[in-house]
Amino acid sequence: MMISQIKPEVSGFSILTEEDLQQLAAAMKQAVERAEASAPGIQRFAREKADSAAEAVRFLLAQRHRALDTGLPDSDSRYYHLLNKKLARLMAVFVALFRVEPGYVYPLADTHPQVLLWVLSSAEIDRLEPTAGKLSLLLADKLQAQMWLDTVSLATSTQLIETLQSAAISQIPQSELAMRALVRRHELNAEFATKCIRDGSAKVSRMARHQLACSGHEAGINWVIEHGDPAQSLFTHLLIRKDKVAWLRGEILPQKDAFQQVDEYAILNRLPESFTLPDFANDKHAYLKAALSGDPDSVMPMIAQLRQSEDDNQAECYLQALMLILGDQLPVNTHDLGVVYDAQQAADILEPWWNDKPLALSPMMRMGGSLSYATSIDVLKSASMPALFRTWVWRDLCLNGGIYVPYDPMSWPAKQRRAIHTLSKNSTASERYNQRMRDAAVGR
Repeated sequence: MMISQIKPEVSGFSILTEEDLQQLAAAMKQAVERAEASAPGIQRFAREKADSAAEAVRFLLAQRHRALDTGLPDSDSRYYHLLNKKLARLMAVFVALFRVEPGYVYPLADTHPQVLLWVLSSAEIDRLEPTAGKLSLLLADKLQAQMWLDTVSLATSTQLIETLQSAAISQIPQSELAMRALVRRHELNAEFATKCIRDGSAKVSRMARHQLACSGHEAGINWVIEHGDPAQSLFTHLLIRKDKVAWLRGEILPQKDAFQQVDEYAILNRLPESFTLPDFANDKHAYLKAALSGDPDSVMPMIAQLRQSEDDNQAECYLQALMLILGDQLPVNTHDLGVVYDAQQAADILEPWWNDKPLALSPMMRMGGSLSYATSIDVLKSASMPALFRTWVWRDLCLNGGIYVPYDPMSWPAKQRRAIHTLSKNSTASERYNQRMRDAAVGR
């Protein structure tokens, strides 16, 4: 059973051309010229306000990103709410400047493009500038694609869906990025996906077909199975195939070097041949594989790797992996790493604790208990589990639960909680997942 949370289409979009984008760029330039023609004192004051506010916003956006990446912010998280309050106050500065002359704000395209994107894709600017959403497209060339997507995925503009839809079906360079944003924001319904297949570029069409397939539409499923390239989305292929284990073992594993993350997907699908411990000394993804496997036999090797960590990032990865297996009962945490103790000292605490075996061990563990649908849901709810692990556990829930609920660990917490609630309430997926884990445990 696959459940879609794709939202209804917003009507009224139109085709965009590169000429339209050039006209928008020209309008921005004219606004800047008007600002430069203002009195020197006013101009200097406005620019100083814009620059100082932009620098503060840049820092706060980075902190918000880190907060979401670290774990699902708790509803009572003072720090997370303080970040958003500060951002709201700074938005008021840009709104005030925008009311006087947008040209005081537009120069941020060259100095703080992410900040300008945040401003233009906000609900507050919607009321002042009807083309703000389209202006956001111009900043795709100023930012790395991932940063543009991260910012747009959290945008509050009510015009943005229409803008992204227009861009997705238009023959402009930003079409693919706009389509990726629609998918990530879960704002692509079957009707519009069909239009993308008909009118969009080859890449946009492919993304639309994959999204239809994930959402359980037969036409999309058939196309992906017959024509789709597994290297483009191994997750989609595994999600829609009834013979996923046999297909993964027979078609993909023999040519695994041609694909990415095959070992991780083999672990998620609980192939017996994936039960061996990873090569901790030579595999840079060993911590992830061990964490997804949940094998308690990997704990001591990971403690050893923590002790030998060459930098804080590597130490943090191994500590997070241990947390995915052992949960909050772990006597150390990443928050205190580098503050209360270093990696060596953390290992010194962990080793005797683990040797005392404080937990009831099972062949596969998650968050300190047996690997199950409930303990996997706990991962998505965790305020201290990084986005990487939450993403993989969500894939695990979908593949072994036979369910598809769109989820993004970097989206607004309220949206994450809605997805988690939908997953939690599906008893059929829970029973299917738990039976799959019981069968896999017997295979070990």
